Amino acid sequence: MNNNIEYKELYNNFPSGYFCSLPNGTIVDSNNRFLALTSYTREEVLGKKKVADFLSLGSKIYFENVYSPALKLRGSLEEINFNLIKKDGTKFPVLVNSVEVKNKEGIHVFTQSAVFNISQRKKYEQELLTAKIKANDLSNELQEVNKELKSRADLILKQKLQLEEFNLHLENKNRQLSNFAHIASHNLRAPASNLMILKDLYKESADLEEQDMLFSKVETVIIRLNDTLNELIQSVKIQGDKYIKHDAIDFKSIFDRTLEILDNQILGLKPIVTSDFSEAPIIEYPKIYMESIMLNLLSNSIKYSSPDRIAMIHFCTTVKNNEIILIARDNGLGIDLQKHGHKIFGLNNTFHEHLDANGVGLFMIKTQIEAIGGSITVESEVDEGSTFKIIFKRNISC
Repeated sequence: MNNNIEYKELYNNFPSGYFCSLPNGTIVDSNNRFLALTSYTREEVLGKKKVADFLSLGSKIYFENVYSPALKLRGSLEEINFNLIKKDGTKFPVLVNSVEVKNKEGIHVFTQSAVFNISQRKKYEQELLTAKIKANDLSNELQEVNKELKSRADLILKQKLQLEEFNLHLENKNRQLSNFAHIASHNLRAPASNLMILKDLYKESADLEEQDMLFSKVETVIIRLNDTLNELIQSVKIQGDKYIKHDAIDFKSIFDRTLEILDNQILGLKPIVTSDFSEAPIIEYPKIYMESIMLNLLSNSIKYSSPDRIAMIHFCTTVKNNEIILIARDNGLGIDLQKHGHKIFGLNNTFHEHLDANGVGLFMIKTQIEAIGGSITVESEVDEGSTFKIIFKRNISC
């Protein structure tokens, strides 16, 4: 008897709601916890209420169309979510575990169900969901901020590179202006001084024949001055022509064309001229500049060949650090670089006695090469020959 009282006490005060229902759903027994959850009295429930009477509309539809058939099929169900309605009409979420109890003949006698209030759990789930949504929103905001920061960093880097390029351009322009000023002052001072002297002599002379002679000299000086000005103007034009059109150039085609232009000089000297452009046969470069570079380098090799041996001239290309290098090598007179190295690419600088020497060719090709961002170097020994290397700007090859 005492055991029965203890069981009844445990049954009524169990933490979860508990009830028994007939196969038609009528509740015939319930513990105190279930009554407390629904706010009904025992008299209001037992034998009067069915399970479906405590369910919300959606839960009732699910109970009748899914839950009940599944329970009959399987005999038990666990943790099925329903919304229960209290006596005052308020709803709260629960989990229901049910099992069918059958007699010896296997006939369904009643159903035992346990009800767990999961309002707090749902609240936590909702809070977690809200927190997750906020975290996702924050993550998305952070991603957008990171994108914006990366975009700004990329822009700053781009602007930095542009600024560095602009600074290099300014330094190059300043150097060019300095060179131009030096060349202009050096090359124009002498003819200007000569003109002043000839003018004074012309004024002082009363002899017509002498005046004619002086005037002819003035004409000569003026012609030379005009040539110098034209050379300076051409060099400025090249330095400023940064965006000159680039063409896909075949080195061999340009070289063969240059050989045709210099055919008379080659026939007269009979040099051995060879070439090998297989390592880098093509380049994107201004065609007019490449023709000028080839013509000046080849004509210089012919012009300053040694009379003591057969002229050997070789042009080739190579690739180093993703840069194309054009090499022009000869066994000619060579240049004393210790003595003349600082002015080898200057305007009107000559290092050998030659009728056609004017000191313009190397200056012009250096100007053309640097205008496109490249560079030119020279290695030379007196009476052993010279090697010129033109390093073209990075990433301009096809």
